[in-house]
Order: sequence, then structure tokens, then C-alpha cells
Amino acid sequence: MDLLRPIVARFTYDAFLRRDGYRLRGHRRDLAASQYFSADELQALQLERLKRTLTAAHATNAFYQDRFRACGFEPGDFRGFADLAGLPVLTKDDIRSQLAGRLSAGYRPERVLQKRTGGSTGVPVRIGIDFDAVAVKKAAAERHDAWAHRHPGDRLAAVWGDTSGPRPWRERLRNALTARGFYLDTLRFEPAAIDAFIARIRRLRPPVLMGHAHSVFRLAEHLREHGIADIGFRSVITTAMVLTEAERRTIEAVFRAPVFDRYGCEELSIIASECEAHCGLHIFAEGLYVELDGEREDQPRPLILTDLLNRAMPLIRYEVGDLGIAETGTCPCGRGLPRLREVSGRSADFLYTPDRVPVFGISILDTFVIHIPGIKQCQIVQDRYDHLDVYIVRDVGFTDESLARLGRNVVQIFGERMSYDVHPVTEIPQTERGKYRFSICRIEEGTAEDGPPGG
Repeated sequence: MDLLRPIVARFTYDAFLRRDGYRLRGHRRDLAASQYFSADELQALQLERLKRTLTAAHATNAFYQDRFRACGFEPGDFRGFADLAGLPVLTKDDIRSQLAGRLSAGYRPERVLQKRTGGSTGVPVRIGIDFDAVAVKKAAAERHDAWAHRHPGDRLAAVWGDTSGPRPWRERLRNALTARGFYLDTLRFEPAAIDAFIARIRRLRPPVLMGHAHSVFRLAEHLREHGIADIGFRSVITTAMVLTEAERRTIEAVFRAPVFDRYGCEELSIIASECEAHCGLHIFAEGLYVELDGEREDQPRPLILTDLLNRAMPLIRYEVGDLGIAETGTCPCGRGLPRLREVSGRSADFLYTPDRVPVFGISILDTFVIHIPGIKQCQIVQDRYDHLDVYIVRDVGFTDESLARLGRNVVQIFGERMSYDVHPVTEIPQTERGKYRFSICRIEEGTAEDGPPGG
């Protein structure tokens, strides 16, 4: 019996949020109602918030003042969604080189939530999010969790990267009284770690499993291959990478639970999630406006996203780097939120240690991009179990220490027997679908038809 669950659900979960300055009750109530708005009502809400976003950016943010002036855009002339096409898209390079650090007037760095992320494109960006926007995003994440039968106070088993290191006692206490998560570190995806994780699941019986899609799939494969049939959940939430139908079927069969796929990013938080009907991913339309760039509606198109909430550092027409297809019609669940049929393009191959222990590319991305100064972009290509080719696009601040740190990371993650070569390049090419792959494993491909990154 989980005696702590009602205490966390009724008291400590919200107490920590309030201590941090977040008040979610009103947002929860509003989002519970607005998810059942009609399509017309939601579009009216989005249009109103979009006008406010454009007006605020024009009035308070120097970057957007310059950008609007350059293209002759006046927020007062904005009448409808089609008028957004008059604005240029915002790229990650725009954020890195111009927007990062330029908070809107009235916002100080210590009064915003600072995030730094490499994302699936491997290009680190810094984002500042005002606390009011964070509160709504947190409430939205709770709403999407609830669709997947996860509620405050529940324990959570998570398959995540870089989670095995020591944590300060305050952080451990907060986790115990809020998220209640315990982790299988995908950087240490070894039999002993998996066995320990399974033992904790048996002992604690968390209702929900969450993790990177392919990592969850590999865990399911491990259980199936070893005849472990007593691990089940209420639901499984997958995120970060594209989940194939075959992988979904395996996960659902092994864990005897439905999969709820989810799409989000650090810059924007929750973007879209599956509901109980599993007919596409509902967009968090109250906080985002989504454009699909291109004319072929039946083909994946670049996603252009506008944050309708963040005033501290607005993201207007942000080209997040992923592709999507819109879903048409209404969802059987009755929610009016628009849907994406699929999100495609995120790709991070499995890599291996010399002992053939799998390492998940998505799990080490930040280690090689965010945490090494002077690396603008990085790609790892593995051609043998004991060899890596590391292609890097250098940025200002790249030094001999950057190379030394990269070497230490290789040893830490892949072991001392892993050899590697570093290749400075001017750019890392995208795939034929316009996507960047952080990690590529060619051990079993028997081909190198894509060729190495150009330089």
C-alpha cells in the first residue's frame, strides 16, 4: 500500500509549486474546460493570444522590434493567422546569435526560468521563460499526464538519460514529495542496472512508465528475451523520438498497457500528446499556434511553432526542426484541440560500447553538445564496436580543453577501449527529409552510402 501517495497528492506536490511561486489551480480549471471547446472557439482563443503576443513583442523586445521593422510588419495590421506568413521564421541560429540574452523589457534574468537545450537537432539554445508562462505549461503537462492516467502523487518509473549520478539531498527530498520518480539511466543500459530497475518496479509498483521511445522499446525487448512477464503498468508514456508501430506493439504487449506518445521540447514544453482514443496527438492549442510549412498536406512538413504564453523571450514562428502531418476531422474523445497525425524526423541511432552494451544517442546528446564549451553542433558515427568518428562544428570558445573534455566524455560513456577520431567540419548535412541525425550506427548497415559529413 502506498501510504505517501495521498499526502503528496493533497499537500506536498502543490506546496512545492507554491514555494517556487507557481499557482496552478486556476490554470488547471481553465484547461480542463478549454480542451472541450469547439474548433472555432479554440481558434478565436488562439487568435486573441497571438495578437497579444505580437503586440507585447513589438512593445518590449528589442530583437522583435528590429525584426518587425525590417520586414515592415505592424502588429496593429494583424488580422488573421494568414498574416503570420509576413514574418520570417525564427531559427535556432537566430536564437543563439541574436535573441538569447535579450529578454523583454521588465524581465530580469533572475526572474525567469532559464533553459539550455541541445534538442534533437544538436544545436544548443538558451531560452528564458517567464514564470506566468511556466505555470500554464505545467498545468498543461498535468492535463496531458491525466490523459495517460498519471496523476500527482503517483510513483513513476522512468527510462531516461544521465540520471545515475549522485543527487543532492534536497533534490532527492523534492523528488520524493513531488514527482516520485525513479530511473533507469539509458547511459548505463546494462543487465545489472536493468535488473535493479525491475526489482524496484516489483517492489514499488508504479502505475506509469515513461521514457524515450526507443529506450522503452529496448527495455521491453529485454524483458521479453529474458522471459520476464510480471511487469505491467496502467500506461506507458513515450517521448523524444519517433515510435514505430512495431515498437508500439511490442511495448504494449510486454507491459500490458496502452502507449501514449508525446511530443515536446525544452524550449516550448508540452506540444502535443495522445489521448485515450489514440487518434493522433492533440496540440496544446491554448499555449501554441502550429503552422505546417508547405503545400503537400499528405507529406511530412516542417513544423513552425509560436508560443502564445512566453513574454520574457517570445518564440514567434519558431522552426523547431521537426516534421509533422496534420490530422483532420474530430477525435472520438470529444476534445476540440487540433491534432497531429504524426511527428517524424527526430532520429538518434543506438550506439554501442566495445562490449556491445547499447547506448542511446538521444541520451548522450546533451553531454556532447551542451556541456562542452565551443561545440556548436556534433554528430557521432560508429563504424566498429571499438571506434567512433566524431564530427564537430566549432563555435567561439572552442579550445584544447573542449577536445580534452570530449575525450573524457567518450571514456566515461563508452569505456577506455573505445577509440575515436575527431573531424572538424563547417557543417553537418541534413537527411533527405531535412533532419539532422546526432548519432549514426553503421556497424550492422554494411554501407556508408550517406557518406561522412562535409567539411
